[in-house]
Amino acid sequence: MDAIARINPLKLGALLFVGLVIASSWLVMPYFVQGQQMLRNVGDDSRLIKAGNVAQYLTRRLIYTQDLEITATLASDEYFQYVDRATIVGNLRPDRNLIFFVAETIHRGDLPSTVPTVTLRVGEEIYYPTISDGPSLVEHHRVSVFSFSKRDENGELIDFDAAGRLRLYLSNPYLGSPREMTFVGSWDTPYALPEELKSRADITPVAMLALGAGLLSSVLTPCLLQLVVVFGGVIAGFTTVPGQTTGDARALTPVIRRKILQIAVAFVLGFTLLYALAGALIGAVGHQAQLLFSEYSRVVAVVSGVIVILLGLWVGFRGTREFACRIPDRAAMHSLSNRDLAGTLLASMGYALGCTACFGGAIVATLIVYVGAIGSATIGAGIMLTFAIGVAIPFLLSAYYISRVDSILTFLARNSKPLSYASMAIIVTFGLILVTDNFHTVSDMIYPYLGLS
Repeated sequence: MDAIARINPLKLGALLFVGLVIASSWLVMPYFVQGQQMLRNVGDDSRLIKAGNVAQYLTRRLIYTQDLEITATLASDEYFQYVDRATIVGNLRPDRNLIFFVAETIHRGDLPSTVPTVTLRVGEEIYYPTISDGPSLVEHHRVSVFSFSKRDENGELIDFDAAGRLRLYLSNPYLGSPREMTFVGSWDTPYALPEELKSRADITPVAMLALGAGLLSSVLTPCLLQLVVVFGGVIAGFTTVPGQTTGDARALTPVIRRKILQIAVAFVLGFTLLYALAGALIGAVGHQAQLLFSEYSRVVAVVSGVIVILLGLWVGFRGTREFACRIPDRAAMHSLSNRDLAGTLLASMGYALGCTACFGGAIVATLIVYVGAIGSATIGAGIMLTFAIGVAIPFLLSAYYISRVDSILTFLARNSKPLSYASMAIIVTFGLILVTDNFHTVSDMIYPYLGLS
């Protein structure tokens, strides 16, 4: 009698459950580590000091008296990179506009009821803001934002650097004046931060480890919950040997044992590379990555979902093939293994790409706000690589455990076709989740049962 006939279904279920628990052991981080608190604590003091220095360097005093104070800050790319203003980047679009923040403080009487009138002079040209936004009917303090397009009325890029200087003119009837009072702030162009303000010496290896752990324990938990299920589907689909097994199924277990470890390494390599590349991109382009994710996240999610769906269908088609009876054919097995490894790598990267698109804003905000990893692809990649390794280790341990349990190997050997179809259903389902933008819906359904929020 074949070994599978003597397997107790309850025993098999218990063994598989242990493998699932091992693959999900990264969940100790969300349960026992306060991720958001960890993120806030990492380099917080140095970040705030640097942010203050950057803001001070880009700020000009238009007037400073005992009665009236007005400052204007040129919110350049560096400003958004180093100062905690990541949440408004998507609205102001500093890649397309020149942004100024104006702060007014009055110590005698009240501020005028309307925001100041502002113009920008570049050389001899005068430009008017496309956005003038600030509170009205204030008493003593007001902060307003003014946005100027970086293109002229003909759609041509304005050459700010050639002008040599930017001058911001601000007018309002202050201190009860019957006429408007005008003040000017100027910035030399081209402008650049001093090297000492660009230093990232505060981002130590220990800080990178802590930030990676913070991402793992808070920001990307919903993504990883679903990645575990996809991992299970890939193991079930790609490690089997398609076809009807004749004779003792245990003859196939050495082949399946080797394939499990190969497939697990390929799967882990796929999402690790993808997350490291995403971190490098965010670190290299800074806050502009937030603009990229806001514009293209749906397109990326749909494309990655389609890739995952196609690979799921391939798993189902693969299950209809007859390879089990041709095990001695080394060339056929080698070809099958190569296709399985390539499919696993693409499935892992595809789903991780969709996950990154769905949570790109959160990742970018974390790296910008808590890290200041702007202009450094190495730092961005290092933090995301640390996070990915924290997930990869449980996955590899789970695969090793499965590869050592003969009951599971025999089950995989004897149930190639149904497991292929089940794997196809799982992978296609999660591909559809990406395409239909229901990523968070699934996580919201799972979270209450895990006691997470």
